[in-house]
Amino acid sequence: MNAPSSNTPVALPLLQRGLVLFKFMASGLPSFLLALPANYFLVEQAHWNKSLAYALIMTAQVTVNFFICRAWVFGRRDRQTLWQEFSAFFTGIMAFRCGDWAFYTLLTWLWPRYYLLVQCGNVAVFGLLKFLFSERLFKRKATSERDAKGAPE
Repeated sequence: MNAPSSNTPVALPLLQRGLVLFKFMASGLPSFLLALPANYFLVEQAHWNKSLAYALIMTAQVTVNFFICRAWVFGRRDRQTLWQEFSAFFTGIMAFRCGDWAFYTLLTWLWPRYYLLVQCGNVAVFGLLKFLFSERLFKRKATSERDAKGAPE
């Protein structure tokens, strides 16, 4: 098995990756801050099933988060790969979100009064996994720039 080249996301210094992880988690904050009241409204006011409401909320969050992550966290602005990246991001993140949803559904079945707390807890549980997937997908701006300049691997 080949060792990762020096320009892969895995080889970035720990502090730099930590800062990117912080930006990744912060980039989800706007959609998360909208998701909590939206979930509350759908469950308490519109009387939706908790699992169905959460599934709709997650889908909206993934879409919003793609554009924030692409531009702000990973510095991607080219339009040539926009829809390809969106498709890959949406599909991959939704796979994680299926696990998120199943965990949410189980915990809210066990403790129905705490559905908003469970929603908050799932951010921590699944955040790192989604970051690692997203980082690999976007291959960080620094890696793309080095490749474009013809830096050796």
